[in-house]
Amino acid sequence: MELNELTKKVEQVSSSYANEFNFNRDNDWFMFKLQEEIGELTQKYLMMTSRGRQKGLSKDQIRNDFELEVADVLCQVLLLANHNNVNVMDKINSKWLRRLNQE
Repeated sequence: MELNELTKKVEQVSSSYANEFNFNRDNDWFMFKLQEEIGELTQKYLMMTSRGRQKGLSKDQIRNDFELEVADVLCQVLLLANHNNVNVMDKINSKWLRRLNQE
């Protein structure tokens, strides 16, 4: 799946979720939601690296939760970028991938 297609699908899910639970995704929401998800990812990372409470979860459950939080953070970054009209692929190419052509 292409990044633009993924972004559209993630936007559909997020918009539907906001409608279902009746909240407004204003400018701040996208940034604050990303921060929330980064916090959850950090918590799972600490659990996975035995620096946080395990909460009765197995190592496999913690690893799976960590992977799900990585996906949440990625999706929230895509939502934030989309909301602010950032062409993510263009910026990845100009900031990261251009270095491949310099070698």
